[in-house]
Amino acid sequence: MAAELNAPEEAIRLREYLGVLGRRKWSIIVITLLGVLGALFYAQKQPNIYEATSTVQATNVLPTQIGGGAQVGPNMDTEQQLVTSEPVEKCAALILRQSTFQADPSGPLTTPISDICSDDAVAALDVTSLKDLLRHVSATFPQQASVLQITYSDTYPRKAQAGSQAFALAYVQVKSSQAETTLSNLSAPLLKQLNDKRTGLVPQLAAVQKQIDDLITKIAGSTDATGHAADTAQLQDLESQQQVLQQQISNLNTALLNLDPSKIVPPQVILPAKLPKAPSSPNRVLDGILGLFVGLAFGGGVALLRERLDDGLRGRTDLEQQLGAGVLAVIPKVPGWRKRQEPKLVSMDQPKSAVSEAYRTLRTSIVFTAVQRGVKTLMVVSPTAGEGKTTTAANLAVTLANANKRVILVSADLRKPRVHRFFNLENSVGLSNVLSGEVKPWEALQDPKVENLRVMASGPVPARPAELLQSEQMGELLVELREVADFVIIDTAPILLVADALALGPLVDGVLFVADSEVSTRGSVNHAREQLEQVGAPILGGIYNNFDPSKGRTYYPYSGYYGPYYRYRYGRYGRYGGYETYYGPTTNGEKAEREARQPAEVPPESRSNP
Repeated sequence: MAAELNAPEEAIRLREYLGVLGRRKWSIIVITLLGVLGALFYAQKQPNIYEATSTVQATNVLPTQIGGGAQVGPNMDTEQQLVTSEPVEKCAALILRQSTFQADPSGPLTTPISDICSDDAVAALDVTSLKDLLRHVSATFPQQASVLQITYSDTYPRKAQAGSQAFALAYVQVKSSQAETTLSNLSAPLLKQLNDKRTGLVPQLAAVQKQIDDLITKIAGSTDATGHAADTAQLQDLESQQQVLQQQISNLNTALLNLDPSKIVPPQVILPAKLPKAPSSPNRVLDGILGLFVGLAFGGGVALLRERLDDGLRGRTDLEQQLGAGVLAVIPKVPGWRKRQEPKLVSMDQPKSAVSEAYRTLRTSIVFTAVQRGVKTLMVVSPTAGEGKTTTAANLAVTLANANKRVILVSADLRKPRVHRFFNLENSVGLSNVLSGEVKPWEALQDPKVENLRVMASGPVPARPAELLQSEQMGELLVELREVADFVIIDTAPILLVADALALGPLVDGVLFVADSEVSTRGSVNHAREQLEQVGAPILGGIYNNFDPSKGRTYYPYSGYYGPYYRYRYGRYGRYGGYETYYGPTTNGEKAEREARQPAEVPPESRSNP
């Protein structure tokens, strides 16, 4: 059950992440592009590296008899370390110095490798002249195989081939030389045992043989029977010693035969190094792909970090959390309205648009709240300027009037009034005149040519607007207006800029809080809410203004709802109040081209509209 409850939350969280990536797509694209370009630039600056590989069959170099029976294959880890050892490096350096080898590394050497890498040549080699050959060489071996792959890298193809081949030949030479040394060390005591002048078996055998020959001569010339018997017994004893010495010498000769250098099984270069045709690095394609993934990862991280640090509102739910009250309506962005400073009454100019429908939704919420809580005076506020406070007040007043509600719209922004501009009214007489006692309230009301609606402009800008709005006359005026109207809509100055709205807060029945989806921040909403609560102003709810469904991927419920909004915006309904209503008449050619691009739609007249 818990898993079923967590599944929708995980889906919403995934949508939020996708929404963040969608909103920050340009920064992600730029960072990714920089990552790819940086990787390609780095690869372009790197020198071309060529690699050549030679393959050597590793063997048990020493005869099997030395190991005391059958032996397993060579220890490849030891062989791998031998390739990069100092003896092999020195021998390879001596091979690389041969002019014939430099000309054709794959050809035969004119000088035997044993002479090239002799002990005297190695001892005379200057270590500083090696040029750190081991930095260019590497040795690997496949699993379950006794094959070494010796790779040498260099910026020149010929040097890469020569280096790989030289190390392969040097490895074979050093391995064979080490085996010969081992056999020589094993043969030395045996040879000494055979040939030593004092204790050797061969000299002993020669001495015994001489004694036997002398005794035979003596016996042949002797006539003494008693002496003849003694000599015969001594001869038999000497012959027995001779047989023992001959057997020992035979055994030693057999052992020396097994230690003969011809018994060595040296490694074999089975695949000589070939001249590389193309560089192994840099791999620009791989570097570009790596830069792409790094750029995407870094760009996504930056996007999420910016989103975390961004103080802007993240949608309807975020506004409700910061405001501590529900959102009564979400007002979409008005299509084609580029200059926000110019007044635009969408509820009158575009009554069938989704924006007007959103204002009618707000009207429904207000009427319901009025019935439940007896609300009649409404103050429309916003944290800062330019968030749509005055536009919302004017359109709400019109929609309420269209619902047969008696509405009075009061412009209480005595610093930068704009309400009169929405209805093309004069601002010479208004609220400031009424509060100063110059005119009666009904003398300041103007007819905006909208049934059931009257407008009280702000009038001339007074010297002290806040004190004037906080006066007893303002409270008495609101009481009088409540008696003659169903709703009194009050437009005020921004809360965080001046104290005018806070002065009116305790005098009204409710406050409508307008927040712009692109301008408002969570900090400003939270601060404005705290100030309203301090003066006891009742917040009825919020209005999420200037919402763009195309950017609201996180707030997915609205994108489907506002689908007709985009069809009206781009004129799919033609003469039924779409493109021509918003952007003016078009030529026949433009209309035909637009209708050809768009699929057929059902005219709005055939649909039910509120």
